[in-house]
Amino acid sequence: MLALWAPRWLENPPVDGATLYLVAIKIKGVNQLGEAEDVAKIIPTPTVLESAQVIYEKATRQFVINGTNFNPKRTDLIFDPPLMRNQDYILNVASKTMLVLTRTTGSKWRADPGPLKLRRIDTGGGQLRVNSDTGGLLVAEVQADLDVHGVTVESTPNERSYQSTGRISVIGTGFNAADNHMRFANGLRGHGVNYTTVEHSTDMLTLELKSGSKWRHNSENLPGPLILLAVDAGGGFVAVGPTEAKKGRTVATIFEDVVVVPNPGKVLFSSHSHELWIVGKGFTRGDYKTQLTFDPPIEDRIPNDITLLVYNRTHIKVTLFEGETWLNNKINQPIPLRVMTVNSGPGPVTMNGDGSSYGSSKSVQGFGKGVVIATMYPDEKQHSGVQVFRSTAQSLYQTAALKDLKITGKGFVNDMILTFDNGLTKNVDYKMTVDDKEHCTLSLKPNRKWRVEGGALRVMSIKVPAEDAPIAVGSGGEGVAVAEILDDPFITAGERIIFATHTKQLIINGYGFVLDDTRITLTPTLPDAYYLDSVEPYRIVLRLRDGFSWADDVYLAGSSQDIFVTKIDTRAGEVLMNGGDGVVVAKVEADMDDNNCDDSCEYAFDGLCDDGTSKERDWYDDDYGGFYGYDDGQYYDYGYYYYGDDYYGDDTFLAAICDVGTDCTDCGGPTHPAQATVVECDNSCQWSNDGFCDDDRTSGLCSMGTDCHDCGPTGNSNFTSLFGDDWEWNADGDTFWDDDDNYWAGDDELAYAPIEQPSDKRMNDGVGSLFINAMQSVVYFVGIVFCSGGAFVGYKMFTGGSAPIAFPLADEPGDMEMLITKPGKANVPITPDVFTS
Repeated sequence: MLALWAPRWLENPPVDGATLYLVAIKIKGVNQLGEAEDVAKIIPTPTVLESAQVIYEKATRQFVINGTNFNPKRTDLIFDPPLMRNQDYILNVASKTMLVLTRTTGSKWRADPGPLKLRRIDTGGGQLRVNSDTGGLLVAEVQADLDVHGVTVESTPNERSYQSTGRISVIGTGFNAADNHMRFANGLRGHGVNYTTVEHSTDMLTLELKSGSKWRHNSENLPGPLILLAVDAGGGFVAVGPTEAKKGRTVATIFEDVVVVPNPGKVLFSSHSHELWIVGKGFTRGDYKTQLTFDPPIEDRIPNDITLLVYNRTHIKVTLFEGETWLNNKINQPIPLRVMTVNSGPGPVTMNGDGSSYGSSKSVQGFGKGVVIATMYPDEKQHSGVQVFRSTAQSLYQTAALKDLKITGKGFVNDMILTFDNGLTKNVDYKMTVDDKEHCTLSLKPNRKWRVEGGALRVMSIKVPAEDAPIAVGSGGEGVAVAEILDDPFITAGERIIFATHTKQLIINGYGFVLDDTRITLTPTLPDAYYLDSVEPYRIVLRLRDGFSWADDVYLAGSSQDIFVTKIDTRAGEVLMNGGDGVVVAKVEADMDDNNCDDSCEYAFDGLCDDGTSKERDWYDDDYGGFYGYDDGQYYDYGYYYYGDDYYGDDTFLAAICDVGTDCTDCGGPTHPAQATVVECDNSCQWSNDGFCDDDRTSGLCSMGTDCHDCGPTGNSNFTSLFGDDWEWNADGDTFWDDDDNYWAGDDELAYAPIEQPSDKRMNDGVGSLFINAMQSVVYFVGIVFCSGGAFVGYKMFTGGSAPIAFPLADEPGDMEMLITKPGKANVPITPDVFTS
């Protein structure tokens, strides 16, 4: 064994180490070693800075340890009193000079007040004693939680408010009766910046939004929760939700500000017009059920004479039933139709003439008098002999020849020709049979479609031999709708693993689902075993009834059975999937004793897998397959260091928020070990062979063992790079942007302590210094190139030659502007109420 005591094996080795080679073994002057052999890997010795920072037993969520030569791939700590990693705390190596420790839910930094010392540190070269003379190095002073740390907050998702209006009440215990500070997940700031706390009591706080600000900015993700992360009642910020995940408590549900786009030029004829699209923002469906009032009033005729269907947050479809008119009384002159109020959930808001809602806009155009969405006209006079009557009662699929198209009217003859709005041609796209003077039947020909996409099929005119010119039908040249054409329904095949009874929800993806009228048939699942929980254009959610099973035949451990969708009906008749054989949408596995799961997780039924067992590897909201990103730069506990905005992107560490098997509905339950397929080594990960380990051993972008080239086989890791993608998401394009706005600055009352480093290390350690050094190298290189090129050009011109390089000249002002400047992020003003990305 070789030993070296005073000198160093290697001066300034890199953090990931350098190989030490033995090049010669000489006996009597003769080298006995054929080739150089690697005998050791030399890594730099870590150092830890002493700190007397004050933290609290449970009130403090995180604290920072500073030092040098920390290894992001391997750094282990031993404390006095003992703390167990991943049980008492989660360790995040933020950089080679900074460690961030996060307390797990239910644990303490110490069982009683006293010093917290670091005894040993291991960065890959074995456990190194830290200041052994005093039994360890002081890294924090742990104090007992104060009374003001006993803050609790109640989740109140039923508290509702629009983005730009209203007050919000926060209910809980332990608040300060005089002054409180709050930390929200979206960076919302108080004390008049975005809101003011107008009422303080020990059990309730009332927040009033500042004019011009918003509770939440990202409208596309609303309705959504307003999440309170922490409260400072006088003794520092105390997390009010699980401490190791950015969840907090939902203190309100925020809805998008309602906007209705004015459309006075839209013409509605009394009975010939069958539908009206209302365009805007902030419309909701499902549990919230957007409600509107009109002038003249038509809402009292919904749903008997008129239907109102919210398609999405920007479109509402209003349909007039066959045989009805837009107004009960006869229209003799043009009448504007106005939307007076809209209620998308929090309550009705009055609309202004410009389409904004009263209270969310300072508009004075038609203030509070409603917004015109159409102008209603009397029907135009029709040809007395030949007519086509409007019909919205029949629905047909684009191609499925389940039903013929029936058209009713007056004066029909055998040789008549119908003109459709989409150019359908007789005897090419369809064949027509005239049943009598008032009825005809159209049959679709093979490989033809009624419409290229779903929508109303309109007859524009009709040509009969007795008339010289085609006879227009309907009013205003818009024709008459004779049928509703629905998209052909499509089911996406998949084998999502579910359990016979433990899994309560099954999601079926596809296309062409009708929101208000879809029926689906499964096999072998009994029809009474489930019901449709919700239907969206691209997704159907089925929920299992109590006492039933997805597959009764699955009862033996290790057995499984596929579930097929065999039929689907979206209002135009039953369509057989895959010729009647069906499409596989799930694989049912048996409920086993050691596979039992429940929905005891606090965040069950939110549509996201929260116990870490999800096999999906996609971003969902702030979740990553059930993992939650740590808040970058918003460490809100008392005495915390501020680290970052940060070097490594938004979410630098991931942790499951609930125990395995406690979010059964959203996750499907844990897979039985006998059924689990363990991948030892392949490169099926979509980010394999990129030089960074991307499986569960690091960022979890891919499943264990699927990035063999970069990580090594399962159980025999062999990382090839210091920083994986989980450390360089911004550079590699894998960044996850938060689902909401960012107010950019910390709380107006929160001060961040500076991070002290040795003076000789401040400019040489950390990723920032590496970046600066790299930029300096680029500058030097470019300077050398330009100087060399300039010298060469000068020499050529001095010797009588012409310049060997043709420089581009800007001939137009626009070209000159492009050469001078190119706008980027730095040109965008950053304010507390503006989010740019």
